[in-house]
Amino acid sequence: MVRPVERKKSLPSRVWGARQAYLFLLPLLAGLLVFNYYPFFSGLYHSLFDWDAVGTATFIGLDNFKELFSDPDFLSTIPTLFKIAIPKILISIFVPLIAAEMIFAVRSDKAQRAYRVIVLLPMVAPGVVMMLLWKYIYDPNAGVLTAVLRTLGILGEEQVINWLGDPNWVIFSIVFMYFPWIGGTSVLIYMSGLINISTEIIESTRLDGANTFQRIWHVDIPLLMGQIRYFLIFGIIGNLQDYNVQLVLTGGGPGYTTMVPGYYMYRKAFLANRMGYASAVGVVLFAVIMLLTFLFYRYLNSDATNDKLS
Repeated sequence: MVRPVERKKSLPSRVWGARQAYLFLLPLLAGLLVFNYYPFFSGLYHSLFDWDAVGTATFIGLDNFKELFSDPDFLSTIPTLFKIAIPKILISIFVPLIAAEMIFAVRSDKAQRAYRVIVLLPMVAPGVVMMLLWKYIYDPNAGVLTAVLRTLGILGEEQVINWLGDPNWVIFSIVFMYFPWIGGTSVLIYMSGLINISTEIIESTRLDGANTFQRIWHVDIPLLMGQIRYFLIFGIIGNLQDYNVQLVLTGGGPGYTTMVPGYYMYRKAFLANRMGYASAVGVVLFAVIMLLTFLFYRYLNSDATNDKLS
């Protein structure tokens, strides 16, 4: 018996049939439009204007971008961004990996669970609170770091190092805030990857006489490349946008020593009242982030395709 050919439903019919699903998705879509897409298109629009967010906006075309790429203050923020971002990205990738390997090496399941909770507890404290704590640690006169160095005899009683105010020390001080301290979420992501490695593979490396470091290099790291690439991509994106340390601790100083593009945009927008110019900075940052994200995801997809073919 020949079955009748079913007619394909029209798009309105399919949408109406799934109206409950679309109804539940509506708040999410509204939030994305209002808080994610509208700010970008608004910034792109206002980057073409001379606008102070209060008065009338005057259309000036690409003049903001022309000024931006010839602005020595903005251009000087780019090497500063590399000095701060590269060590932070490397720390965010490798230090949690080391911690995860150490926890994974613990034989007791109860001890492993306890360590997972311990590395996750610092996330309870807000990031601003941690910044203010470091401000106290770096106090040149009464700070904890100065007191420890004097106790160890590294600093003399009258010797003072202005950790956040000396151009020779401020970059090191910012980077040290992220080392060797680890993010609990990063450790757990690495742990999930390590747990999913087949026990047969680990046992075979032991039977072949490989030590722990050889196993990590030849087995664990290749199988954790997905997590490593994830931290690399989001580390680059996060560091291009980040200016928390500058906002809370350094103010971009001393001078322009710690000025990064994100904080430069903030200062132009809210201190210099040049919203149009700050929008141009934001558009450039968005373009760079989008380009890097596209390139990395294209690389990941090509890798995934090659893995399937092999």
